[in-house]
Amino acid sequence: MPHYDVLIVGSGVGYGLARKTSAKGLKTALVDRDPPGGTCPNRGCIPSKIWITVADKIREAEQLTSIGAEMTLDSVDFCTIRDRTQDWIERGQAHKRTYIENDDNIDFYEGEVAEFTGMKALRVGTTEITADKVIIASGSRPVIPPVEGLEEAGYLTNRNVFDIERLPGSIIIIGGGYIAVEFAHFFSALGTNVTLIGRNSRLVPKADEDVSEAILKGISRYVAVQTDHEVLSVAMEENLKVVTARDRTTVDEVRFAAHEIMVATGRRSNADMLRPEVTGVEVDGRGWIVTDHHLATNVEGIWAMGDAVNRGQFRHTADMHSRILFINAFTEEHRHLDEHAIPNAVFTWPQVGSVGMTETQVKEAGLHYHHSKMMYKDVSKGYALGEEEGFIKVLVEADTDRILGAHMVGPEAATLIQQIVFVMNAGDGSLEPFRWSQVIHPTLSEVVSWVFLSLHHPEDDPMSELGEHVGANR
Repeated sequence: MPHYDVLIVGSGVGYGLARKTSAKGLKTALVDRDPPGGTCPNRGCIPSKIWITVADKIREAEQLTSIGAEMTLDSVDFCTIRDRTQDWIERGQAHKRTYIENDDNIDFYEGEVAEFTGMKALRVGTTEITADKVIIASGSRPVIPPVEGLEEAGYLTNRNVFDIERLPGSIIIIGGGYIAVEFAHFFSALGTNVTLIGRNSRLVPKADEDVSEAILKGISRYVAVQTDHEVLSVAMEENLKVVTARDRTTVDEVRFAAHEIMVATGRRSNADMLRPEVTGVEVDGRGWIVTDHHLATNVEGIWAMGDAVNRGQFRHTADMHSRILFINAFTEEHRHLDEHAIPNAVFTWPQVGSVGMTETQVKEAGLHYHHSKMMYKDVSKGYALGEEEGFIKVLVEADTDRILGAHMVGPEAATLIQQIVFVMNAGDGSLEPFRWSQVIHPTLSEVVSWVFLSLHHPEDDPMSELGEHVGANR
């Protein structure tokens, strides 16, 4: 029975942690039933953004007419898009395997079913291994709703969508979260007829309400969006997949037909496949592993991080977990997990960047707050871009000027929101740096700064000095 200093289940963010433990001289077992790298580089963040970048460029070209130019799309070479994506995936996997093979302190158990057999014991295939410390970084997988006929008809998820060889003529996307609207953006921009069926009355329902409304308005220009619909069944009719759904507002049944179906109805923890109950580790009612703010479980010497713990289903969050867990588990220092300013983005059309609390969450917390909203077109660069609907919304604690949350919709929102993330993690997290930092003019960064300046400091209102640049747009 091989014994290790460290056992890490999951080679996504767990791969980076294994490199750190190895560098510390610790004999490490890294276990994954899938190829190394986890969801993000293999079937998540990066492959999807390679695809979505193409969709963004198409939509950007279409909007040039508003500023006096016109471009037409001659063709889409999906083979090139797919090949570039597969090349990235394969090179990434090969790089990680080479590194592991050349590291004497890491043993990689790949492609085998793994289950815990004791508190710190894991059976991988036919081999049982033990360790002094165990880290569960097993990630998550798609939730597949129990819809009659779905399995027989076949469907795509983020696990297999990147394997398709050609674009479908039409597709039904079941779900209304960020994965659903991102793939709806991609397929619709490349010419696929897209129907999106969401059970909730809002798209991306965890987002701020103003953001959800903006996503619905924007994507509905290109996608047939059916919110408040519950999928009942799927059937094959000739070469089409037919979805029957119930309109939850009228109770009427409606049928939708397409060449392909994609399921994007949420995520669930992979931890259940490991039988964590054998270890004594606490798991909540939805299967997520419970940890404290040091990422320790209730069992000494067993830790968990990333998607397995449901403290933000983002790769950047998992990367932060890895840094904090390493400090807490393998050094004499201790660091608390700070979750007040977790940023996120939705790479749909329009693009979204958010950080911190939504307005609903602020109200539910009973906080006294101010809020402000500013349009992209209120600054010179926004007008130059012809951006009519992009905006930023900020929420600030009234008594302290502490930034509670910010939500941005429009070009480069995911990049621009990062400025606010840095400020929320610096000093007292107040808007003060925006009052006294110079901002390059004319850039979209001005809308980020000015929305804070005009919040409740009239003497700082940039419009009083720069109004000639924005005219009457405000």
